[in-house]
Amino acid sequence: MISEHEKRIKMHYNSLYPGETEAYEGLIKLLNKYKKNRSKALQKLDDEGTAWLTSGNTVGMMLYVDLFSETLEKLIGKVNYFEKLGITLIHLMPVLEARVGENDGGYAVKNYREIDPKLGDMAIFEKLVKAYHKKGIRICIDYVLNHTADDHEWAIKAKQGNPTYQSYYWMFDDRRIPDQFENTLNQVFPNVAPGNFTFLPELDKWVMTTFYPFQWDLNYGNPWVLNEMIENLLFLANKGVDMIRLDAIPYIWKQLGTSSRNLPQVHEVMAIFREVVAYCSPSTALLGEAIVQPEIIVKYFGTEQMKECHTLYNASFMVEIWNALATRDARHINHMPYYPIPSESTWINYARCHDDIGWGLDEGRIRELGFDPHAHKMFLIDFYHGILKDSFALGELYEFNPETLDARNSGTLASLAGLEKAILKSDRYQRELAIKRIQLIHAMFMFKRGVPMLYSGDEIAALNDHNYKRFEHKKHDSRWLHRSPFKWEDAEQLGDHDDPKTIVNSDITKLIEARKAVYGDVIVTDEHAIVFSNHHVLGFKQTVSGSDDDIVLLFNLSEDRQWIYSAELKRNVSSGIWKEQLTGKGVDFDEEKLLLGSYEIFLLQK
Repeated sequence: MISEHEKRIKMHYNSLYPGETEAYEGLIKLLNKYKKNRSKALQKLDDEGTAWLTSGNTVGMMLYVDLFSETLEKLIGKVNYFEKLGITLIHLMPVLEARVGENDGGYAVKNYREIDPKLGDMAIFEKLVKAYHKKGIRICIDYVLNHTADDHEWAIKAKQGNPTYQSYYWMFDDRRIPDQFENTLNQVFPNVAPGNFTFLPELDKWVMTTFYPFQWDLNYGNPWVLNEMIENLLFLANKGVDMIRLDAIPYIWKQLGTSSRNLPQVHEVMAIFREVVAYCSPSTALLGEAIVQPEIIVKYFGTEQMKECHTLYNASFMVEIWNALATRDARHINHMPYYPIPSESTWINYARCHDDIGWGLDEGRIRELGFDPHAHKMFLIDFYHGILKDSFALGELYEFNPETLDARNSGTLASLAGLEKAILKSDRYQRELAIKRIQLIHAMFMFKRGVPMLYSGDEIAALNDHNYKRFEHKKHDSRWLHRSPFKWEDAEQLGDHDDPKTIVNSDITKLIEARKAVYGDVIVTDEHAIVFSNHHVLGFKQTVSGSDDDIVLLFNLSEDRQWIYSAELKRNVSSGIWKEQLTGKGVDFDEEKLLLGSYEIFLLQK
């Protein structure tokens, strides 16, 4: 009997590739092969599907293996570090074998089925997955969908003149069609990699290269390409990978006369991927990576009838965290639009990552709040550069444009939150405020509906690494400011002493413990902002499954004490005494006003 998953796969496949019966039958054959070869241990995980993703017990951390532990073998020995901190999901930044030489930080993949030799091999990776699974820690890795490296097996065969593999890419004999494409395509890296096509002198052909000349775009208009990429996906899933991050998904479908971004066919492909893992490896979750506007990215969740990615990055919330801290104004977050998402889906919430902070603000919303969008963006850029008199931050500019003055910002969470500047000035009061900000930032994404994702090093208050400027291959990219080797000497010296690293680590550990205690057995089914007349205070009301008791979150976004009127709370929730879960103190909503201390956090339950 044909399963519902197979029926839906066939429907989407026929929509993309009408009449391609042989390709479809080939796909079903490989799906059944991988489903049959799923190990007993993974089948046991499959019994609960992806319920782990929406559990309050899931707390993630992203890291570079080489910077954190040098190799996968050494990373196996670090499992207790994550267990002690409370991490239950590790996102290993690119670990698959990448192109020799320039490789876009590992995103120019040479082999989807081998590990980067500098990190280990597939046998060691499988050993790591099993070791972490024994501790209840799941593993996420990157899977680049849009392109392969130019030294991938398919690309090599294409260079050798094999027409089958040339059809795996977008190749042309002359510039006629590439020029037509260029009329409607944007450029991802106009300065360092202008244009969307690269000439191949050995073939006398042009190949589409949206990102860099050494990354050849795959032709998903060819059904055999989709089959190959699905097989790679299932290969990784059967190695025990719990979450697969699908890189650059908006770009994968090309169509002449369009922007070749976010086309409807991309959603059909994502729906096929979702049905494939649901059929063959039900505990595997798909994390979509799409750096686009919120109203577009949310579409990659799909709908209740046609689900796509299980989870997506909540990049807008990340930006608004830093916006709200600089302005001490909760309205920026209060006015964020709410987007309903399908069941069994959730956001990844975070404050920092390996990348820069790009100020993709909603200009209409900024105007409604009384700010000039351009001036406000310039303020944020300068604030987190640290050049404004009253800025607590210390960061650097990324991709600065001297003509428009536009830029993005780089820096570690602790340095952007004020710790580095306070230490440099030997200002103990500002140091204490910075530590409070760091706790506040983590609480804001730790307790928000979704999966919290920490960035490695933030849990020990890592500061900016200015040494990157000494290296020729790094000095022009300020993102190395927050891509430094993990300081194990700091992690191993954590103790009871009055040290920022120790205090921050303790604070974050307690936040993780509180998250699991409050959210571990429930699912947040609804979340909306509570708006106060005091704009320095951010509030949320959360409704949870299986309970009539709500959760109330309060955050003081300023370094000064702030009062709020209890009546404004009681319009949203019941009166009486609520318990603050981080400290255990009672908070009486029947008092006329409630006081929040400097950057104080309230996680309240009845």
